[in-house]
Amino acid sequence: MLSEEQLIGRVRELSQIKPKKDWVVFTKREVLGVEPGFSFFPYLKPAFAGFIAVCLLFGAFGLVKNSLPGDFLYSVKKIVHEGREVITPVQEKPAFQLKLANNRLEDLTRVSVKNLAPTISEFQANISAAAENLAKIDATTSDPIVTQQIVEQTKKIKENEEKVKILGMVIEGEETENFDKAVTKYLIKDLESRTLTEEKEIILKEAKELFEEEKYSEALELLLININQ
Repeated sequence: MLSEEQLIGRVRELSQIKPKKDWVVFTKREVLGVEPGFSFFPYLKPAFAGFIAVCLLFGAFGLVKNSLPGDFLYSVKKIVHEGREVITPVQEKPAFQLKLANNRLEDLTRVSVKNLAPTISEFQANISAAAENLAKIDATTSDPIVTQQIVEQTKKIKENEEKVKILGMVIEGEETENFDKAVTKYLIKDLESRTLTEEKEIILKEAKELFEEEKYSEALELLLININQ
């Protein structure tokens, strides 16, 4: 992969390349409908330059959007994510971070071996941020839509974790345990604030017992399976 200095050097080299006169005439005639000897109106030049700039901008956007952890342009993508997080309402931050975490798990199925470590690190950073943001919101007063988004993204994370396990990658550690604990605690508080059926009361009691035994992943799995049934 080219370094930043090498890329800048290549761009400078390209800027020195001059198109042949015949090619310029052909392009004017075929693309712009301008006959040889016909001068552009001055006001068309800035517009054409703007058009080229837009094309380059969208091309760069595509490269950034499709970049993976470890890629040269991923740092730009990360800055965009951080900017979006800043303007995201506090209650919606956990779901936003969980979506990013899911994206990183999906990246694991297509990154090169050398980029596995940075991708896993990004995933762990996302779920850690989600856990921290969950602690800042009150489950008893949260918008039901927000809670539903958290549940859906968490379910997707568990599904994606199973997919990467098939590829021989098991992601475990303090970040995962803290995440399971934070989501479980949030969902327990949410259920405690609801009017539940007798069956749901039993499930809630079992989840709380597992939580007290520090079996966070088991408690979370129980809740995710039964919370919307």
